[in-house]
Amino acid sequence: MSSAATKKEKTLLHVLVYFVLMSLGWLVPPIEPITAEGMHLLGVFLAAVYGWSVTSDVWPSFLTMAAFMFTGLVDLKGAMAIGWGGDIVLFVVLLFVFVAFMEATGTTTYLAAFLMTRKFVVGHPWRLIFMIFLCAYLLATFCGVFPGMLITWGGIYTICDVLGYKPFDKFSNLLIFGVGVMGAMSLSAVPWAHNALVILNSYMATSGENINYLHYLAYSVPVALFSIFGFMLICKFIFHLDVSKLKDLDPNIFGSDDLKLTTERKITLGALLVLILILVIPSLLPADNTVRVVSDLLGMSLKTVLLFAALSLIRVKGQQIFNFGQLATKSVPWNMIMMTCGIMSFVGLLGDPRTGISAFLGKLLTPVFSNSGVLFFFILTVIITILLTNFMINMVVAVIMITATMPIAASLGVDFLQVVYLITVCCTIAFMLPVSSAASCCLFANTKWVRAKDVYKYSVPTILMMAIVALGWNFILFMF
Repeated sequence: MSSAATKKEKTLLHVLVYFVLMSLGWLVPPIEPITAEGMHLLGVFLAAVYGWSVTSDVWPSFLTMAAFMFTGLVDLKGAMAIGWGGDIVLFVVLLFVFVAFMEATGTTTYLAAFLMTRKFVVGHPWRLIFMIFLCAYLLATFCGVFPGMLITWGGIYTICDVLGYKPFDKFSNLLIFGVGVMGAMSLSAVPWAHNALVILNSYMATSGENINYLHYLAYSVPVALFSIFGFMLICKFIFHLDVSKLKDLDPNIFGSDDLKLTTERKITLGALLVLILILVIPSLLPADNTVRVVSDLLGMSLKTVLLFAALSLIRVKGQQIFNFGQLATKSVPWNMIMMTCGIMSFVGLLGDPRTGISAFLGKLLTPVFSNSGVLFFFILTVIITILLTNFMINMVVAVIMITATMPIAASLGVDFLQVVYLITVCCTIAFMLPVSSAASCCLFANTKWVRAKDVYKYSVPTILMMAIVALGWNFILFMF
């Protein structure tokens, strides 16, 4: 039997399993307070996760979008509106074009060459890897998850090409996955990051207490730094990452052209700086500030479009350096975009009160915490939060966990703010499944460089390490 025939049979088998899993949402009776619609959605969710896990083809995304109309929650048009109607999907498309622009002008090569030839990292591969992860974390924190990950990945692709690594090699896999971890952590890095902002503001609204942002940073930033070092230790001692090519790398491998800051590269770096500023500055301003209001009104996509309009008018030696049509044709991975669209639809539906899923989890968890001691209470909070956040929307999990743990913390005499910080950070240790977080959505969709099975393999020890770090630093910070 030919390989083509074998592949066809495997695909048909995967499609069959997809429909079997989806049918469970209609065959299994609803478990109160989960509604029939909620069971339908869970069936589609289970099928989608399976489909996205076993193939990089687009059929699971199309089938999932079609299946939404049978859940009773939304029709096809509504599902597409949730996925495509927001700012995120278009913004991701535009980011791919911008990364392609950086590659076309040789800017990613320049940045990679510049970083790899610094005396600080030459002959010290783990220092270089640390700088890559730190850059990803900072970019994702201040520019957003998608820009931070995609821009950093562009540099990694160049590094892998220089070193002779191919997609799915362990070296490239772990670096791509590591950037996904950094992206997930960025969601709780600072108190004005989206996840942290919503959770902390919700706490302030319900409790009437103000959050000390410096106090929060004293928790979140060390957790991130320790997690970076922890992941590097996992890479070295558990996954046995071979960094010999980096250690033996001759800086002279880069030619003078690679390190030359041409006019085109200056313009590209300037555009990158502008992109960072228009994404970062508004988030640092008060909500009623005019610049913040206008920025929020424009959204990420329109601001990026205006930047693209300016770039398209620039000529160097009479030549247009930013050709949107050419860049978009070559750069946008539409399989990834359709997967992102499907995931965003789940994000919009899983927390819907009509499903009863959130109510079910809240009802289930309250008795679990009722007879726990202080230490067991914190451990249980970490475990349950991380488990739930890898299967559900971060915000929904945060609401469920804060509601379930608040009375228990009061009965144990625990400062609830300590619990809120812990939940906020643990809600972003989410990259095991495509729907776990914005970072995992982007990570799983990068099927050209990483496979779902690799993400699963790397996720378990990484999540365990980060859970220990979050719990340990929580105790240290609040003890002293």
